[in-house]
Amino acid sequence: MSKVKEKRTPKLISKFKETKFAKKADKVWNSKVLGNPWVRLGLLALLLNFVNECLSRHSFIKGIIYFGSHPLAFLFNSFMIFFTLSIAMLFKKRVFATFFISAVWFGLGVTNFVIRSSRKSPFAASDFRNLTEGLKVIQKYYTIPQIVILCLVIAALVACIIFIAIRTPKVKQKINYLLSALVIAVSFGMIMIINYVSNATGLIPRQFGNLVRAYDTYGFGYMFSCSLFRNGVSKPKDYSPGKVDDVVDSVENNDKNNNDNNEDNIDKPNIIFLQLESFFDATNVKGLEFSEDPIPNIRKLYDEFPGGYLSVPSFGAGTANTEFETMTGMNLDDFGPGEYPYKTVLQSTACESICYYLSNYGYTTTALHDNTGGFYDRNKVFSRLGFDSFVSIEYIEKYEMNPIGWVKDKCLTDEIVGILDSTGTPDYIYTISVQGHGDYPENTDGLDLPIKVTNNDVTGNPNGFEYYVNQTHEMDAFVAELIDALSKRDEKTILVIYGDHLPTFDITDDDLKNGDIYQTQYVIWNNYNLQIENKDVQAYQLSAYLMKNLGMKGGVISRLHMSHFDKEDKEDKEDNEEYLSNLKLLEYDILYGNCQAYEGVNPYKITNMKMGYKPIKVLNGENAYSHIVIRGRNFTEFSQVEINGTVHKTIYNGPDELLVDGYTLKDGDQIAVLQISNSDETLSRTNIFTYKESDKISDNN
Repeated sequence: MSKVKEKRTPKLISKFKETKFAKKADKVWNSKVLGNPWVRLGLLALLLNFVNECLSRHSFIKGIIYFGSHPLAFLFNSFMIFFTLSIAMLFKKRVFATFFISAVWFGLGVTNFVIRSSRKSPFAASDFRNLTEGLKVIQKYYTIPQIVILCLVIAALVACIIFIAIRTPKVKQKINYLLSALVIAVSFGMIMIINYVSNATGLIPRQFGNLVRAYDTYGFGYMFSCSLFRNGVSKPKDYSPGKVDDVVDSVENNDKNNNDNNEDNIDKPNIIFLQLESFFDATNVKGLEFSEDPIPNIRKLYDEFPGGYLSVPSFGAGTANTEFETMTGMNLDDFGPGEYPYKTVLQSTACESICYYLSNYGYTTTALHDNTGGFYDRNKVFSRLGFDSFVSIEYIEKYEMNPIGWVKDKCLTDEIVGILDSTGTPDYIYTISVQGHGDYPENTDGLDLPIKVTNNDVTGNPNGFEYYVNQTHEMDAFVAELIDALSKRDEKTILVIYGDHLPTFDITDDDLKNGDIYQTQYVIWNNYNLQIENKDVQAYQLSAYLMKNLGMKGGVISRLHMSHFDKEDKEDKEDNEEYLSNLKLLEYDILYGNCQAYEGVNPYKITNMKMGYKPIKVLNGENAYSHIVIRGRNFTEFSQVEINGTVHKTIYNGPDELLVDGYTLKDGDQIAVLQISNSDETLSRTNIFTYKESDKISDNN
């Protein structure tokens, strides 16, 4: 049967080749114009660009609309792809080289398609730096079979590339290296000139405040290339010591003119920032109907306490960047497209932040997160932001998981109260929640979802949105519980509550009552009648706005924001542009320049940050039947016993006891307990306890 098919197939092909259509098509394809390899590369570039734009928009029709509405951007992106394809003309195995370069572009397009499906924000070069973070949470977004299929597809593509590399023939004609090099050089030069002129004339901006819109306007190829080559804050044209001094002098003069408070007598309340994962008021989506109010407690706060809309740097993802803006006062628009400063400049540089400001007022600064401590390198980066300690899920004893595997936020109440109780100073606690995280299930059969949502087809995932709404309801209950606990304390306390970004649903500006997918809401609860005006602010202004209302000063960045607030009522668009320009100038100077704002030396030093706020201790150990018992203090489910440098599989038996099967302690064994994340990253190690057979077991406090 198979032999018949094998014989029949060549005959069918031969017959097709003999048809008039095939002969005419072959004649056209091999004509003087289309037969030219450079022309063919140009057509391939157009095709690849069109396919990638369709993938980026998840729609063939939208790809056509993009071509019609942005023809110059489309052609420029195609020309960039042509430049990369033209490199294939330098190789003997031209077909393979062309296929390989095309596969890279197509692979990037498919990756963008997948990423925009799950988190809505587009694929950028920074995602390569975040690859480890993606692998840590991949099972939250994809099932095991889907992951297996993905691995098989990747393996098949690699095998295909190897096969083509081996089997494709070399070109017979002599390669014209001079012509090829000339075309490549001219193409590159034209790309650089077009890009420079476009930036200089404002046709294409240098910064992109809305990454989704930028990709949709300027094209995937161009934007991905920008994210690849643009990192950090670009050097402003007017950067000079004199210009920085002028900005700093202006800020200091504003301080003198508005010095209404004696800083020695100001209140120093506990300050708690509560950043709620993917949280927003779902009733802001037009046309939805709810069986009950999903966030009654937070809505009451919106009505009774100061707040407003908060403009955040991302949509659907980017928690770490909202953290960065709120802590440092720096504008992510000034950094590279899609950049995460946690993964770039903050890997090695201490950065001005609210932690350092408040430390000067005698505050103890703590970061709290009910997710793994190594995510986005927070266990390293937070020391660059001035934190004294960082409490991640590995240091939290009691917690519950939601149906898709994220920790429920209600565990944070005890941790916040515990941190407040552990210090004798005013506290700054930056709390990062995780319960509202996606990926939101399309199938919710068997889940208890008391709040029902109707008419929510606009979200693209009705079942998932209903699940999300019920998660926000639980988060709302947690906030009420936290405020109740804080209200019972005899300490002045401020609680700043806000969402880090909107969740990953197919929501557009037109779907929202406030008309902006880059806005969440914030509210400032306090227990001592602090008077603050309602105000819409940028995330990078939030800390400065709070400190100004407390009568506190900060560093040069926060004081620039305060100066802007003082002028805001009477300034025009040009003044606002100058403010943003000055902010970028200071950002560059502080992180990449000469630190002229600090007289040449960065005053902010990397802190000796400790993990956890309750010290984990090993007190003793003993042999017991077929296992050993390690006793101590403040163990958690993430505690692992290390003996003589080897980590052993550990059984958690409560906060004071760990068990290790199949080992017998010997005289002189050195025992430590490590906090190890689910991704096998060691976050901290206790003191070493040396086991002595002569010692009796005692409870040494």
